[in-house]
Amino acid sequence: MPTYKLYYFQGRGRAEHIRQIFKLAGKEFEDVVLTHESWPSYKDDMPLYQVPVLEVDGVKIGQTLAISRFLGRQFGMAGKNDLEAAKIDMLGDLIQDLSVADGVKEWPYVLLGRKEANKEDYFREKVRPQIEKFAPLVEKFLLGNGLLVGDNVTWVDVFAAEYFSKFVDYGEKDCLEAYPRLLELVARIHNIPAIKKHIEERPATLA
Repeated sequence: MPTYKLYYFQGRGRAEHIRQIFKLAGKEFEDVVLTHESWPSYKDDMPLYQVPVLEVDGVKIGQTLAISRFLGRQFGMAGKNDLEAAKIDMLGDLIQDLSVADGVKEWPYVLLGRKEANKEDYFREKVRPQIEKFAPLVEKFLLGNGLLVGDNVTWVDVFAAEYFSKFVDYGEKDCLEAYPRLLELVARIHNIPAIKKHIEERPATLA
């Protein structure tokens, strides 16, 4: 069995869905929680000098979606065939595009107090318009069985549920009400017992 280590800060950020993939798969991993004080001593050992990083039997892998895709293949959450895998990758890239869209990219820094702005005004003026642009594109794939691709939960379902839930948790409670299937996906994934238990036990964070 491979030995896994995940390097990231305590916040949800870019690594929370990766933690949830491990929980869903029932696989053990070492969650190496970095702090701003400890990070400099780790940075030079990271392949791209940033996190999240997944270490597998001593080999470090950077980039959020590279890690997600790798674990999806490892744990049988990457689709039943190459066509499903491509659709999963497409949707993962779409959500990643949202995460780096103008306004959304800076939103975590507003939440953490590293960018000076009123949180409520910033979300309404900068983040919500991007949600209204991207959420319908995700919503239209949520037909029939309530998942994004295929008949089984994949890594992109976990990614989408975690990512969009942060808009509700840290932004506006009603910001996804126009997208009922997306809300159903969040509820479905976050009520899977292993993920639900993890969410209940994780520490509260600012982002």
